Amino acid sequence: MISHDLNYDPFEDLATILSARESLDEIDRLIYATRKYKTDLETEILKDKESESSFEEVIDVEFDFEKIFREIEETRTFASSTQSTISGLTEGISHLDNAKRNLIQCMTVFQNLKILTDSYIQCKSLLESDSYKEAAASFKIMSSLTETTFKPYKSVDEINKLMNSISRLRMDTYESIKRNYGKALSGKIPEGHSLERELREGACDLLESGTSGKTQIIDWCVSKLLYEIREIFRVDDEAGSLENFSRRFIYFKKVLNNYNTSFARFFPQEWEIPLRMTRSFYESTRKDLQILLKNQLLHDTNSSINLFMRALQDTLDFEKYIDVRFSRKLREISLSACFEPHISLWISHQDKLMEEKMLSYMSSGTVDFSSNSLVIPSSADLFRTYRSVLSQTFEIIENKTDEKTLLALATFFTKWLVTYSNKILRPLLLPDNVDIRNKEETIKYTVALINTADYCSTTIDQLEEKLTTVKQDAGRISEAFVKVKNLYGELLTSGTNLLINRILKLDLDFVWKEFYNTDWAHVLVEDYSRYAVTLKNVLSFSSSDAKLSSKPALELILTQFNRDVYCWNFLDKVVELIAHEFTGHIIRLLQRTPPLCNLSSPRKFDPQRVINIGEQLLLDLELLKHTFLTLSDSVATITNSSQSASSKRVRKHMEADLDRILQFIKLLVVPVDSADDYSETYKKLTNDNHNSSVWAFVLSLKGISWDLALWKQHWSAFDLDCDEQTGNDDILIFEWNMQLIRQFEFNMGRVQDPAWKKFIQNDLKISVPSRTPSRTPSRTPSRNVIQTDQRLQQPKSQPKSPVANVKNLVSNSRFFNRPF
Repeated sequence: MISHDLNYDPFEDLATILSARESLDEIDRLIYATRKYKTDLETEILKDKESESSFEEVIDVEFDFEKIFREIEETRTFASSTQSTISGLTEGISHLDNAKRNLIQCMTVFQNLKILTDSYIQCKSLLESDSYKEAAASFKIMSSLTETTFKPYKSVDEINKLMNSISRLRMDTYESIKRNYGKALSGKIPEGHSLERELREGACDLLESGTSGKTQIIDWCVSKLLYEIREIFRVDDEAGSLENFSRRFIYFKKVLNNYNTSFARFFPQEWEIPLRMTRSFYESTRKDLQILLKNQLLHDTNSSINLFMRALQDTLDFEKYIDVRFSRKLREISLSACFEPHISLWISHQDKLMEEKMLSYMSSGTVDFSSNSLVIPSSADLFRTYRSVLSQTFEIIENKTDEKTLLALATFFTKWLVTYSNKILRPLLLPDNVDIRNKEETIKYTVALINTADYCSTTIDQLEEKLTTVKQDAGRISEAFVKVKNLYGELLTSGTNLLINRILKLDLDFVWKEFYNTDWAHVLVEDYSRYAVTLKNVLSFSSSDAKLSSKPALELILTQFNRDVYCWNFLDKVVELIAHEFTGHIIRLLQRTPPLCNLSSPRKFDPQRVINIGEQLLLDLELLKHTFLTLSDSVATITNSSQSASSKRVRKHMEADLDRILQFIKLLVVPVDSADDYSETYKKLTNDNHNSSVWAFVLSLKGISWDLALWKQHWSAFDLDCDEQTGNDDILIFEWNMQLIRQFEFNMGRVQDPAWKKFIQNDLKISVPSRTPSRTPSRTPSRNVIQTDQRLQQPKSQPKSPVANVKNLVSNSRFFNRPF
């Protein structure tokens, strides 16, 4: 509580401490605390006094700074005098070092000057006799010393005179070499003369010593060698016109050959005089060609097309000759690029070539069955021609993205692809109104059509890709190919449909005829049915030594496809077709007979006979499964692709279809004596299907009588355990034959009996289709064209056009690498 203030009044604290009577009891403690605080203060005061006395002692001490500064100055004076003494002692030595250094430099200069003078005298003496090779060493030394060592000494008169003499000597040397090359190019130096070696080996070294002498001599020699051709083929003379353009190339070839024969011995090989001559010829000819093309096509376009084409062809041939001769070292310069602004004329002129090609294709016969190729040879020739046109065009335009040129190319390609399709491929397809007289020949031509159309479709895509990759925004180019791709897609579809619906149909129709001729009412489940054995023979491969005419149609088809994927996809198509038709015919066999609106008409088969039929069908299905597996093994053998993605996909699809047929036939053999047992088995086999139309259709196929009470009994058992949340509403195997179940629904809707009508509408809730389905039996295969493995990767809800399906047939082989 005690304050540190100097004006502290203790009576205020005492009044506060002793304000109560009870505080007197603690007076002793107060006195003790006061005394202790007093002692602490005295101790603190003593410490402060000691610190103050020490600070005063430090203040009393005085430093003698003047003495220190005086000693520093004396030290500095002593150091200066010492330095002067040492300098006096070493002054003579420094003069000697400088004299020595100057003497060495003078000696070096005089030595170099002597070398320069000797080299100058030696070079002058040797060059007077054109001894270039012997003078090369001295000339290099002289040039090097002149350019580096003696430049700083040009102010010395004698040295300046010497350097001027050297400069004149170098000029005289250049003129001497030029004069001798002039003699050589004029033919005044006989073969074997010493100047040959001097110019070839010595002059090169002399010119390398200068800055621009070598380039000037080479340019002068090239100009000298090309002087005659430039004088003859002037752009304003008749010899230099577009009509005589080929002669210019012929003459230049002659100049090159003449150089190799007469003048190559005078020039070192590293100068590459022929290459420089060609580059100079390209530059001058390119200017002339631009002027000639502009003038020629400006006045009379129609009459100049042939001339334009001839000049372009000559130019392309000449460039190929030059590329071969100089190993493509002149690719940066192109004469054919001058034709680029007029390239549309060149493309249109190719129509004449294509007309001749089409005539030759038509006259030479379409298909050569004696060759190993399964593609029509003319298609390969067609695309080789296209490749040539495409590569030549790209050479002309130098890979520039000229949309006009690329669009003209696309139009040209599509035009003749349409013509090829209509005149060469389309006639191979047997018209619908023409009967098949020779099945073997029809198969050969149709499969050849499919193989060729596939090859063309593949190559069309590659052509489009090649053109569109050059141009980023290539929408118009892609549009140009749409029509022709659709056209070849229709060819593939038509060929496939012919093989399925007209070739195989003949064999399958006989199988189904035997199916209906079977006495199903009295069938005994002992052996395979006759129709199943016939189907096995239709789908089996014959022995290797069998005659071609005795082989089944399916074997003839599968063994002639050009690509393995086609074999597997066609097999997939056949399996699906047979599965659909097999189930369709079973349904037609068991469905009720007309009049359909009269439920009192007798049933064709009672439930027990349907069970017998189902058991026979199960046995026949085992043979069908074995036939399918054997057929897939045969395809794997001929394609050597048992582990390919296509084979695995087809086998998986085959097993799925067979399993669906098996579940359907098992439904037919389930007894209907107990409604509860039948309902339980039905739900197990259909995976809890709650579709009332399917349930009623299956029950009607089982031959159950049209007893409403019996039907209601079965419906009650079925509807009692029906769970729409966990089950499914699919139409099961009937999706393969949609028309049959729709016909059943329509027939049920025509029932006139009131009780039945109420049961159908209120309990079964079968809605009658708005249209009367056709009574004609139909086969509706889900796929009308062969598809590749990409089929399984696309959403089922996405519609597919025939062209989109055909596009999936394209292989990954490239256009420019595909041999035929």
